[in-house]
Amino acid sequence: MSNTEKIKSFWSALFVVCALIAIIALSILCWYLYRLYNDGRENSDLQSINSTVSANTSDHPDIDAVHTDVYLEPYSQIEREKVIDSDNSLPEEVRETVNGDINFTELWKINPDIYAWIKVPGTLVDYPVLQFAGDDTFYLSHNVYRQYAFAGSIYTESLNKKDFSDPNTVLYGHNMLNGTMFRSLHNFRDPYFFANNEYIYVYLPERTLTYHIFAAYEYDDRHLLYSFDFNDEDVFRDYLEYAQHPNASMTYNIRELDVTTDDKIITLSTCMDTIDTSRYLVQGVLVKDEPIKSKKVRD
Repeated sequence: MSNTEKIKSFWSALFVVCALIAIIALSILCWYLYRLYNDGRENSDLQSINSTVSANTSDHPDIDAVHTDVYLEPYSQIEREKVIDSDNSLPEEVRETVNGDINFTELWKINPDIYAWIKVPGTLVDYPVLQFAGDDTFYLSHNVYRQYAFAGSIYTESLNKKDFSDPNTVLYGHNMLNGTMFRSLHNFRDPYFFANNEYIYVYLPERTLTYHIFAAYEYDDRHLLYSFDFNDEDVFRDYLEYAQHPNASMTYNIRELDVTTDDKIITLSTCMDTIDTSRYLVQGVLVKDEPIKSKKVRD
């Protein structure tokens, strides 16, 4: 084979390799975009229940006050529609309001692992909360229908009881680039947004829990429930001292609420944008526990 033929063969082979790489890269990109779209549609289906949440929060006049005229608030109705597909496929019964609370009976027909609903006004966080028995990481990569999903679900681990009675209940959610799951928690990095958005609401079949946000900060990636025994009063006290006065080298905002070991807190945990060894935490202290007389509860 002549040198000219060798050169032609080399360039032909290189072209084929480059073409294959381009096809594979395009396929991965298309798959990723499809997962974002599909996960967004599934989340939209569940958020059609949002009208029931709104009915619940009507008893809390401070909700409207905390996320109006906030300059950082990027989620107008138009932008929400861009992020979350408007197709609704949940049963009609799920969208009904029953005494102003979420229809858990219909949600349990979809997945009995759903045990709560969380809403953070001023953000897109408006989701069911799940826990899978026997595998704490299951909902890291599965949706509410127990199908594989890139976005996963909002979930807790078996180390936490499902009645939110632990000293610190930790909820996990992905930091999705399309704005869903716990992505919008990063809004609390802005001091103005933090100052004007103060509450987290958790809805259980028979109770509504209101948490006052006292801290939002960057933390390392240690597993909180494995690293700290929050049932040990001394450990919990030391942890709260740090949470209310985070390391100055981290990005943080705090609200002086004097949280003590007599309180119960909630921690919302998600990833940072570019730092694999850090997590972003938004924490609130329980300030109200109200009963709900729901007709739509498990028999």
